[in-house]
Amino acid sequence: MRSIYLFLFLFISQFSFSQTSTVSGIVTDNHAQQPVVGAKVFLSPTLRAISDLDGKYTIKNVPYGDYEMMIVMISFDTMRVKVTVDSPEYTYDVLLGGSQELEEMQVIGNLAQDRKTPVAVTTIGKKELAEELGSQDLPMILNSKPGVHATQQGGGDGDARITIRGFSQRNVGVMIDGVPVNDMENGWVYWSNWFGLDNITAQIQLQRGLGATKLALPSVGGTMNILTQNTGGKREIKVRQEYGSGDFFRTYLSYKSGTLKNGWGILFSGSYKQGNGWVDGLMTQGAFYYLKVQKKMGNHVLSLSGFGAPQKHGQRSFNQKIEYWDSDLARRTGVTNFDSTNMDLGRRHNQHWGYATENGKRVVKNERLNRYHKPQITLKDFWRVNKKLSWSNIAYVSIGRGGGQRYFGSSSTIVRDADGLVDWDQIEYNNQWKTFGGQVYSTVDPVFHPTKLKSSQILSESVNNHMWLGAISQFDYKINDKFKTAGGLDYRWYKGSHYTQIVDLLGGDYYVNQSNKNDGNPMKVVGDKIADPTRPYQNDRDGFVQWAGAFGQVEYSHGRWTAFVNVSGVANGYKGVDYFQKKRLTVGDTLLEIGYNDTVNYNGTAYTRDSEGLEYNATDWKWLYGGTFKAGANFNVTERSNVFLNIGYLSRTPQFSNVIDNNTNTFFENIANEKIYAFEAGYGFRSKKISGNVNGYYTVWENKPFPYGVAVPDPNDPTEFIRANVNGMDALHMGVEVDASYRITKKITFEGMVSLGDWTWQSSEILDVVGTQIEFDAKGVHVGDAAQSTYAASVRWAFIKNAYIKVKYTFFDRYYSSFDPFSLTGTTGGTESWKIPSYGLMSIHAGYRMKFEKTSLNFRANIFNVLNTLYISDARTNQFGSGFDANSAGVFVGQGLRFNLSVGFKF
Repeated sequence: MRSIYLFLFLFISQFSFSQTSTVSGIVTDNHAQQPVVGAKVFLSPTLRAISDLDGKYTIKNVPYGDYEMMIVMISFDTMRVKVTVDSPEYTYDVLLGGSQELEEMQVIGNLAQDRKTPVAVTTIGKKELAEELGSQDLPMILNSKPGVHATQQGGGDGDARITIRGFSQRNVGVMIDGVPVNDMENGWVYWSNWFGLDNITAQIQLQRGLGATKLALPSVGGTMNILTQNTGGKREIKVRQEYGSGDFFRTYLSYKSGTLKNGWGILFSGSYKQGNGWVDGLMTQGAFYYLKVQKKMGNHVLSLSGFGAPQKHGQRSFNQKIEYWDSDLARRTGVTNFDSTNMDLGRRHNQHWGYATENGKRVVKNERLNRYHKPQITLKDFWRVNKKLSWSNIAYVSIGRGGGQRYFGSSSTIVRDADGLVDWDQIEYNNQWKTFGGQVYSTVDPVFHPTKLKSSQILSESVNNHMWLGAISQFDYKINDKFKTAGGLDYRWYKGSHYTQIVDLLGGDYYVNQSNKNDGNPMKVVGDKIADPTRPYQNDRDGFVQWAGAFGQVEYSHGRWTAFVNVSGVANGYKGVDYFQKKRLTVGDTLLEIGYNDTVNYNGTAYTRDSEGLEYNATDWKWLYGGTFKAGANFNVTERSNVFLNIGYLSRTPQFSNVIDNNTNTFFENIANEKIYAFEAGYGFRSKKISGNVNGYYTVWENKPFPYGVAVPDPNDPTEFIRANVNGMDALHMGVEVDASYRITKKITFEGMVSLGDWTWQSSEILDVVGTQIEFDAKGVHVGDAAQSTYAASVRWAFIKNAYIKVKYTFFDRYYSSFDPFSLTGTTGGTESWKIPSYGLMSIHAGYRMKFEKTSLNFRANIFNVLNTLYISDARTNQFGSGFDANSAGVFVGQGLRFNLSVGFKF
């Protein structure tokens, strides 16, 4: 009997010891999201492999057991990870970029992983950024990706806008290293604040739809996360000089230390730019700085980073009739009512500038000028508590200072010369001299001052300062081999200060204006606040916003399946303080409102602005509550193909401008959440030569509010008007997206994209809005402001070693002009907006790298709009008349042929 047991024991032991596995996977650069060629993968000195052109490695005949896998690659920190080989086919994919820093990036950045995360995603790596961006704004590089449409609007440097699946960037969540940056009052994104960020960007990941972001972000169209480089890897110093159209210069320097002794690391970047602009008068000047200090302390990765981009740039703020730019284009688009006084000014024309004489010299002077500086400081701690638990904490502060300059005066018409440019010298003359009865007199007005000159036309600035504090705390816990859970808190506090001030008296000494009604001095000088009757929302007010969110997520991963369920909730607080409106005083249970020079008699007592206890007009805090539910699953059908689907629901709290009326500092009537329902499914395929994705989406947006509401009579006092939301406008956004890449040879790669959308308004209603009947009929009308069909194709040819040329063509079709769907009433009900003519844009990108022993010299060239296509980039109907055709449309035309050249040195 003992011999039988001994035989069985020896047989089983021999069988166990003889079990072997094939270990394989793909080595990927986490920053560039590109396969790593030539990485050495070790399980032991004899069990090893080298990754091929697709980043794949294979190690055969690996005995079952525990191993420490080591991955070695030049320019990356050596990576070590423990693996347990326990199956005949064992797969382990490697992401290089620093093991702990990599996990930090995945957790904090909420990154989607290919063939695992069930969402539609596009990733732009360092290589694509370096080759194609040139001097464009960051969103423009996404213009040939599925579901995306971006334009430069008026052409100002940093004035780009982006839409995703027909949703404007107010409805797209934008994050930098996991920190939200959308404006907390209106949701907008100002790209000029981050013009140099491309220099240290590791990747841009765009998750379309509700996405996989754990945070309770109010994004509908998608989430765009810009991730900066970490400090690990090989030490690098880079210097680059750019030159482009419009005498654009940019000088750039960066330093990355790599991982130093004792776990320290430093990343620094700085750049300076200036240019005259491709459009006349759209000058730009700015600097960019970035510093990250990182320290590994045991299981912690601590980092402190700060960046900012102080800048100023000219703007072209008004779109115009089509013939204003080009009469031939107007005829081709169907214009019949021409404005013959302003025709054929050309697409470089800009009405917001002119020449001025300063110190005897003729210089360019802008009427519209944006200046802003928005530094952001972030402190992060990523703690790998143990093998199962990690905890990340982020604290950040952003301080914005600046605004937009514009003409302000007693006359709404600015003085121009014979060429249509602003005549600054004549304006200054008019501020110093006036003609009366054929005689010339100075502009001294003894009513205000016996000797000083009174200006009638000045330059003002709409100031929009802000202070923003925030913190995000998140844990990730691995329950077992199949389940992980995550949760956390997100808090933001924001104060936006808005007022109008004088920046240039244009030759005079003062300007007469009754500024905020707490100040009885009407003589205003540079730096003083003034009242702007055309923009009462800029008349000295503060907007406060608080955001408190909590989120939780459970993830499942086993075999071919991955899935997640995410739930989040948010409390959104709003408060307004108005320093311009009447002051308030509470006497007993009665609220008295006292204006400038007012005297209010109450119970025998006279109250004035100087009475004790007066307070500014401030609202109470109003709290609204929302939340999200998201779930999705991915199934890897084979090693090459996968399918996924996801569903989601978002109850979105309204933006500040639909909660508090900025003109009166009172709460809107009919405040309600927006509701979004989303479904998406997709298929992906990966092979050595071909990769592709097909996605279909169906998004219902209910209760989209009218921007800034409508004015309706107050039921309690018909002589007064109040602001109210018009709820009930719904939209349906559905479509199909296809993108593919085909490596024809080792040197030639083809990429293509087709994006077909069908975005329509879905409502026809008669609503009672605080006693006023509001009617609209937009059912079946297509949503405007973005091309519903886009097509793109590109070919990249590495014709010799270290050189490439890439040709890209993108075509935009079914592009309906922007319009107000609430304006579709009566005979205009159900009317389609004017369809902008389809257009295509071609670009060429080329480069060559000269490699030396430890350094390299890089040459790059970009040509945009190679064919110099004349096209309409942005349009809005009903701007010049009441039609829904080309005659009423106000448009911007896109920029013509432009170039950008650069030379860089890396050592």
